[in-house]
Amino acid sequence: MTLEELGIREAIKDLKARYCYHIDLKEWDLYASLFTEDAILDVDQSVSTRGRAPNPMPRVTGRAAIRAFMPQLLEPADTVHQVHSPVITITSPTSAKAIWAMEDVVRMPGFHIEGRGHYHETYVLTEGQWRIASLYLSRTWVEILEGTEAGPDLR
Repeated sequence: MTLEELGIREAIKDLKARYCYHIDLKEWDLYASLFTEDAILDVDQSVSTRGRAPNPMPRVTGRAAIRAFMPQLLEPADTVHQVHSPVITITSPTSAKAIWAMEDVVRMPGFHIEGRGHYHETYVLTEGQWRIASLYLSRTWVEILEGTEAGPDLR
């Protein structure tokens, strides 16, 4: 592995750390700045909850749309996002992809889940910064606590 490749890997790790930090602190402008202008955010709740969620979340396309969507989803929630064990593949000097093991807790009135799974992401180097071009969250395990709903209706 070259020094350039090591630098790319560290930049992507930093990008993902900032993703977790800004989402949990609800710093939506900083969170949105981590994405490309045409980024895709895809969190399929019907897959995430193995069919128990009646309201799959829409695929969100574009930085501005992601910026508008995330406060609707998580502003009233207390959240903790943690990622680890990245499998990073550098596909060119200006593009990469990764799979991250993840854990999260999302609590809001009437809704509390704890989940595990994987982020599947692609990245591009744009304007001198690495940004998320696509993000797909798949869950391998999720616990919806008793007495809570499957999730907010975002249709």
